[in-house]
Amino acid sequence: MCGIFACHNHPDVVKFKSTALKLSKAIRHRGPDWRGVANTLAVLCHERLSIVGVESGAQPLTNADESIVLAVNGEIYNHRLIRKSLKEPYHFKTASDCEVIIPLYMEYGLDAPKYLDGMFSFVLYDKKLDRTIAARDPIGITTLYQGWSSEEPGTVYFASELKALHPVCDKIESFPPGHIYDSTTGERTRYFQPSWWDGQKIPEKPADLKLLRQSLEKSVRKRLMAEVPYGVLLSGGLDSSLVASIAQRETLRLRQLAEAANGSASEQTGDADRGEGLVGIDDENKLSTMTFLPQLNSFSIGLPGSPDNQAALEVAKFLGTKHHVMTFTIEDGLNALSDVIYHLETYDVTTIRASTPMYLLSRKIKAMGIKMVLSGEGSDEIFGGYLYFHGAPNKAAFHEECVRRVKNLHLADCLRANKSTSAWGLEARVPFLDKEFLEVSMNIDPQEKMITSEKLEKYILRKAFDTTDEPETEPYLPEKILWRQKEQFSDGVGYGWIDALKDHAELHVTDEMMKNPKPEWGTDIPDTKEAYWYRLMFDEHFPPSCASTVMRWTPKWSKQTDPSGRLLNKDFYHLSAGTLEVKSNTPNNVAFKVTGKSSHDNATSGTTWNTANTLETKVEMADNLAKGLKAEGIFAFLPATQARGAKFNLHFKQPNFHGRAFFDLLKGPTASIDAIVGHEGFLAGASAGYDVQKAKITGYSAAVGYHAPTYSAAITATDNLSVFAASYYHKVNSQVEAGSKATWNSKSGNTVGLEVAAKYRLDPVSFVKAKINDRGVAAVAYNVLLREGVTLGVGASFDTQKLDQATHKVGTSFTFES
Repeated sequence: MCGIFACHNHPDVVKFKSTALKLSKAIRHRGPDWRGVANTLAVLCHERLSIVGVESGAQPLTNADESIVLAVNGEIYNHRLIRKSLKEPYHFKTASDCEVIIPLYMEYGLDAPKYLDGMFSFVLYDKKLDRTIAARDPIGITTLYQGWSSEEPGTVYFASELKALHPVCDKIESFPPGHIYDSTTGERTRYFQPSWWDGQKIPEKPADLKLLRQSLEKSVRKRLMAEVPYGVLLSGGLDSSLVASIAQRETLRLRQLAEAANGSASEQTGDADRGEGLVGIDDENKLSTMTFLPQLNSFSIGLPGSPDNQAALEVAKFLGTKHHVMTFTIEDGLNALSDVIYHLETYDVTTIRASTPMYLLSRKIKAMGIKMVLSGEGSDEIFGGYLYFHGAPNKAAFHEECVRRVKNLHLADCLRANKSTSAWGLEARVPFLDKEFLEVSMNIDPQEKMITSEKLEKYILRKAFDTTDEPETEPYLPEKILWRQKEQFSDGVGYGWIDALKDHAELHVTDEMMKNPKPEWGTDIPDTKEAYWYRLMFDEHFPPSCASTVMRWTPKWSKQTDPSGRLLNKDFYHLSAGTLEVKSNTPNNVAFKVTGKSSHDNATSGTTWNTANTLETKVEMADNLAKGLKAEGIFAFLPATQARGAKFNLHFKQPNFHGRAFFDLLKGPTASIDAIVGHEGFLAGASAGYDVQKAKITGYSAAVGYHAPTYSAAITATDNLSVFAASYYHKVNSQVEAGSKATWNSKSGNTVGLEVAAKYRLDPVSFVKAKINDRGVAAVAYNVLLREGVTLGVGASFDTQKLDQATHKVGTSFTFES
């Protein structure tokens, strides 16, 4: 991505030049390779990131008599086709893909952007007409802002980022995608008018899976146009994995062509004015490029053990890409937050959460010499892939929300992808937002996109690349990745990231602050402490005039809540005198977990061979038999007594439902089944045991509960509905949690057992807990993260009614994770 700054009709252009250079410098991170300035009746500054036309494409660009001056941020994928199809002969000065905008303007005027296929923001000045026009690509993949100053009412400013405008503008707007501005009228006009733009018009066309696949393949192919090293962002989710798969196929094809030419690319020659010999796609949809890499580089990021990194490794191994895994610590992310908000220029919670890992990863990618990456943004908006789309009441509402989300991508995911990468001079390209692909995918009957019990989110996209019934076609992805349920990016990098952000927000924002927001915020009041914290950091970098450019992301049809921890029965390490736990994942994603315990009666056990010489084996299959279904077999053997054990378990998960079945094959056999259903915080569940040999129910239980962001409550009835328990949990703030439980056994009398507990977080890596019951038994525990992957826990329990007796226990625990 490049950076542009422009100004039209300034009262003193000569004097303003030095200021313009300083403002342009504020966005130099977007284009660190070269700076160009045109200072006529208008000022155009360009900070260049060179990817196409590396040797000759310096900007601003001009026509033959230099009466037209152009500054562009972006890539024009059909530049070769445009050169070939111009009505009037035009001699190009450079090999830059962006130069075609000048002859298009000369031929079509304000209609010029209609002929561009790519991502772009540009400002063009016509000296003969003293006219400035500015335009932004159809979806807003590139960023562009327009500003005005009350001190110079006739002057208008443009820039790629807010930070280049707010020092001189007191009114700033996000330039709308798909629009063009004309200084002659002072108006912006929408030039992008696709068939799907009206969300009220519900398409009825059935999904053409073959066309859907071909359109995405063509879109990826276009975006490999480059003269510099490139790579792919690979989270291990469906979207980025499909993009990586297609890019790898094309990269291998290009490498084969290079090898056929004795290991090097053949010299490309021809009439450059007609697009011959340049990088890009030709009129037969074939790609030419000057970049031949031995392997396609792929990149992923997450906390240690994150779901995304594990899935990305599996995809990369399948595709054969050269994969680079980056892990970051929570402290790394927290330390970067202020810089992330400065570069993002937003205070939207969801955008900041997801952008921080992407920002950290982009720095590493650029340090490796990569200047362009492909990414998977846009798919969830097009196909209704976010999990909240489960709640769409009908296909009309589903489609309307898809259209709304695509229209607003420039304020959310496109902004994140553009600015997180541009912060380090890296360019992100997004194949799913190709105009042609959108025309295909947005005109599919939304009934085929809707999520049902039989169809996972983005079913038709998955099915389009499912080659199980095409034996002649190599699979694009492993089946478990192709049908993997979506992780929100900020969750996929590691679930502890979101919790840490919320906890730190609690430390920075008090309840009193929440009650008294800043007056200048008006009606845009943060509704959580995390949102309040981000707004404060935004205000440190930008004046109030910039806030109008921010949109806060909100889902429809659902009330999102965050899970709370279990307080009473967790982290009290006194239950064992010593506990050691080691967890690890191999490079090919095989998980190992070994635990060992030393109890207070001196018996030691583990999950492999233990002191009783018991051998245990576990076989697990997840999502192999059906989506959401996990089956596991557990087998044990005790050589000393020849005792054997065999158990078979099933777990089935779907939105708002979780069921389990446990079978002991050698004892009875017996079965135990439980299930739970939930809706908007309310939960209800039941369990039952059954002896197959005796053909009778051996036990049953039931429970109801309610869960909210800061508290939860539950009532359970166990032991054939004879033992009743009521529990309550409350997260007071980020540091303090409290919980209580009352139990009554109807068979043993009227005595009610009580237990209360509290937890206090000392700092981000340690906490203390305490609990006491009605019998006077108290317990305390301390837990600390010594370093990444190493956790120490210590604890003790005391019988307060028998302090002089040997009934007390002390325990320790170590957990190693890699």
